[in-house]
Amino acid sequence: MNATTSAVPGTADYRNFHLWMLFPFAVSILGFSYSYYLNFTGSTFHQHVHGISATLWYLLVVVQPYLITRRKDIRRHRLFGAIGTLLAGVVAGSALTIIPKNIDDVAKLDPNGFFNPTFAYFAVIIDVVLVGLFLVSVFMAIYEMKRRNLAGHVQWMMASVLAVLSPGLARLFGILFIVANQGNLDGISLVKLAVPSMIAMMLIIVVYFRKFGSFRHPAFWLLMAAHAPYLFVVQIGDNQAIRSVLAAIFK
Repeated sequence: MNATTSAVPGTADYRNFHLWMLFPFAVSILGFSYSYYLNFTGSTFHQHVHGISATLWYLLVVVQPYLITRRKDIRRHRLFGAIGTLLAGVVAGSALTIIPKNIDDVAKLDPNGFFNPTFAYFAVIIDVVLVGLFLVSVFMAIYEMKRRNLAGHVQWMMASVLAVLSPGLARLFGILFIVANQGNLDGISLVKLAVPSMIAMMLIIVVYFRKFGSFRHPAFWLLMAAHAPYLFVVQIGDNQAIRSVLAAIFK
């Protein structure tokens, strides 16, 4: 189904949308399994606020399309929509409190490690960009729903999900490489995984918008633009001017 101006989609066109939302949910759970879910008792308060709110928000993203397309439960869909909006605010707010912590102990990071100083500085910038796109997408999804534009609502909701998927996807790639390397981290880093994860993300975005949206929709191009910086991880992360600005702001 391709949402264009010539054909206005109805709920039947999104009958299996909730199943498609399980994929980004699973990627995020697996990607952050070692750093959060399997280290639950060792996580900080800020990490718990972010991790729990993000998990609940993802669950609602799966449940909501099921309620409206399969159960036709408009009342509960609206209730969960209001809860989801509040959760989205908590997800974004808690993320913004965690982002500066990327460079808190940057001097202690191994330059050749999995999460090294280069990626730490880059992560501050890309995370702010992605969280910003997440907030814009949630706001636009609400706006399109108030306009009774179902296609617009779905595409902006997709954008909100895909906007915050790449951090989990990159870490999942890392886990897979580490497992394949029998637990040896030598030569494996988020810097080296940046371009492969960006290519995978862009392919995922294309697949989702081909299935449930339009390549002409602004959400599609915003997602593509937001992930383009992954091409320049080293140039951004090693730039001394950028490092100085980020240190002045966040440290």
